[in-house]
This record gives sequence, structure tokens and C-alpha cells, in this order.
Amino acid sequence: MIQTATFGLATLYRRRIAVSTKTASGMIGQVVPPLLWVLVLAPALDTALGSFNPQVDYYTYVALAQVAFLIPFTSMFSGINVIVDKDFGVLRELLVAPVFRAAIPLANALGVMTVALAQVAILVGFGILRGAEFDTSAAGVAWFLSACCLLSLSTYGIAETLALIIGRQEAYGPMIPAVGVTPWFLAGSLFPITLLPAGIEQVSLFLPWTHALALMRYGMMQDIDPGLADIWGMDSNGTMALLSLLALMAYTALTLFIAIRVFYRKSTS
Repeated sequence: MIQTATFGLATLYRRRIAVSTKTASGMIGQVVPPLLWVLVLAPALDTALGSFNPQVDYYTYVALAQVAFLIPFTSMFSGINVIVDKDFGVLRELLVAPVFRAAIPLANALGVMTVALAQVAILVGFGILRGAEFDTSAAGVAWFLSACCLLSLSTYGIAETLALIIGRQEAYGPMIPAVGVTPWFLAGSLFPITLLPAGIEQVSLFLPWTHALALMRYGMMQDIDPGLADIWGMDSNGTMALLSLLALMAYTALTLFIAIRVFYRKSTS
């Protein structure tokens, strides 16, 4: 039974990859806006706002923020595929296949994460060409990739849940910028969260975007304050990074659990 479930998950994973990369226009449309930020707007912001902390390479600071922009946007955009599967009967065929039902949303999440990581690689590559100074040590890359993977999985859980509950593309579409983009502005993307109004700052502490972005900067920017102290108020970056990693893992487990529960309920109703 375990072998069957594993095989089913792998097959569903390959299917989601194929669906997500089926159209070049869709892939380009998701990557172009962040690339414009990295190649055009980030240098302009560096000139205009980079003096807020002379010790911080603001261009690299903003380039990493675009990673935290791209991943949730890709996750939310993929929720449309969930609705298409349901509306055009593909989901019905999957439900009678010899696989655990939980494997369907899990495979979707893993497939979307893989696509997001490929897009992140493109974004980071262009950032390096443009002059971003990333720390590429093994430990730094490990923290960065962990944050990317967990942010993708947690936000995809939100996307699948909303797609299943809403059920219509025209109603789901406005949720893509509302959920996929709005929290990004509150996560310390362009400036430290301590500059937000007091009430909004407290809200930002509970967003996975905030923890993921702080971890990305902790991993990829050496000798700077990555924003972890603004979240946890401690002295040890290592301890705070571990706490943010655990917080992201908790977010991921919760959102995927809810997505699977909603999927079970919707697929049996």
C-alpha cells in the first residue's frame, strides 16, 4: 500500500509539473514582473531609499524581497488549476485512481513548489548579473532554500483551500493579488517592519511572508540585521532563525492540513 501511495504521489506530481509548465505565456507572465523589479525598479529604489541603512546593500535587500513576492504569487496563481481540474472532470478521474486522496493536493503543492524554485533560480541569476551580492555558502543557501520551500508550501495550502471553497475562476481571480501580494508589503520587503504603524507591525509578526523573508536575508546576506530581531527581540540570530523556521513549518503543516480536509469534504460532497 505504501508503494502504491508513493507511486501515485510521483505520478500526480509529474502531472502537476506538466500542467504548470504547459504554456510559455503563463510562465513568462509570472516571472516578468519580478524580473522588472530586480532589473529596473530595484536599482531605482536603491538610489532613492538605499540610504536608510548605509551598512545594508539595499539592492540585494530588495532583490531577496522579490523572491518572497514571486513564490506566493505563483502559489495563488496555481489555484486556478485546481478549479479547472474540478470543472472539466479531471478531478473525478483522479478520485477513482488507486491513490490516497490526500496525495492529490500534496502532489499539487510539491509540483507548484518545484516550479516556484525554478523561477527563483532565474530571479537570483538575474539579480547576480545585475550586481546583487548573495552569500552562497552551504549554510546560507540551506536557510534560503528552506524558507523558499516552506513559503511555497504554506501559501499553496491557502491557495488550494480558497480555490476549493470559492470554486469559480472569476471569483477566485481577485484573490490572487489580495492574498498573494498584499501581505508582502507588510513583511519588511522594502523597509524594516519596525517602521510600520504599531497595530500593523503586530499583524506582520504572524505572517509567514515575514518569517520567510527574514530567513532568506539571514541566509543570503552576511553581516547585516536580517530583521529577525524585529520579530523575536533576541540577541542570537541563529536562535531566532530556528524559531522562524519552526514557525514556517507550523504554518505549512496547518495550511496543508486545512487544504486536505477541505479537499476531502469537497470531493465527497
